[in-house]
Amino acid sequence: MKILLLCLALVLACDAQLPLANVLTQISGPWKTLYVSSNNLDKIAENGPFRVYMRGINVDAPRLKMFFNFYVKVDGECVEKSVEGSLGQHNIINTGYEGDNVFQVVEVTPNFLLAYDFNADDQGGMTKTVFFFGRGAHLNEEDIAKFKKLSSEKDIPEENIIYLGDTAVSRVIFLMESDQQ
Repeated sequence: MKILLLCLALVLACDAQLPLANVLTQISGPWKTLYVSSNNLDKIAENGPFRVYMRGINVDAPRLKMFFNFYVKVDGECVEKSVEGSLGQHNIINTGYEGDNVFQVVEVTPNFLLAYDFNADDQGGMTKTVFFFGRGAHLNEEDIAKFKKLSSEKDIPEENIIYLGDTAVSRVIFLMESDQQ
């Protein structure tokens, strides 16, 4: 009987690790920022460091690394950024972008990725940001509702939600990437 209980405990412990592997297989590939919200509007304002225009995420599961490729505007000019993160438990990714970040994938499907970031910047500021990344142009109202609910749970008011899906900057980035191909 003790051996059965031990086997059951091992199966449950191993099974608890499967969701991360499942999540990782869905994350790699192209993504586009559709919505962003933050408790600090300066961080997601025009030229803000967390007003990111995501282009892609790549996962290196064996090395427990994740790579984010995105654009931000700096002094009115689009600048490409690449950030490396270390994968931890519970879909937590630790990165060093504009300070220290704890980035968490909250939900991912083939078409959308909902994530939360907690940033401690070099000046001692603490910022909470919620991201809604998508693939394709179709927006599902249920997924947008999940984004708004997570923003609310993180004490981010609805007026701090910004739609970035079809902005002039996202169109310029698309054209820049098309020219490079």
